[in-house]
Amino acid sequence: MKNIQIENTQKTSKGRLVAYWILTIFLAFESVLAAMWDFNWLNKGYARDLMEHLGYPSYFLIIKGVGSLLAALVFLLPGLRLLKEWAYFGTFLIYISAIASHLAVGDGLLEIIAPFIFLCVAIASWALRPASRRFSLAIS
Repeated sequence: MKNIQIENTQKTSKGRLVAYWILTIFLAFESVLAAMWDFNWLNKGYARDLMEHLGYPSYFLIIKGVGSLLAALVFLLPGLRLLKEWAYFGTFLIYISAIASHLAVGDGLLEIIAPFIFLCVAIASWALRPASRRFSLAIS
């Protein structure tokens, strides 16, 4: 009976690890892609027009782009546990803010689908991360 439990735990752990890496790689890719849009390398003005529509200054795109690039690196690099927590928090904040901003200016549900999906991916990646990528504050 104990061997079955150990095998199930190992399968769950492997499945959890595979799911974590799929979600994390997707999240890092999306962060790099978002930064490329923020820096106006791909869209030729779309992100700037979107920021204007949402009421944000255009320089916010540079701040967001730099943060997104740094977060993508931190998600993939080993160690850096505290920075990973900050990267997840920053990413969470970006997607929550995107949803709230679209709703605040009266955009419909169609405009919040993408940020909502990315928010779910970020939360799932955070929740599935292995112990080696978690920050813990050990108090003795």
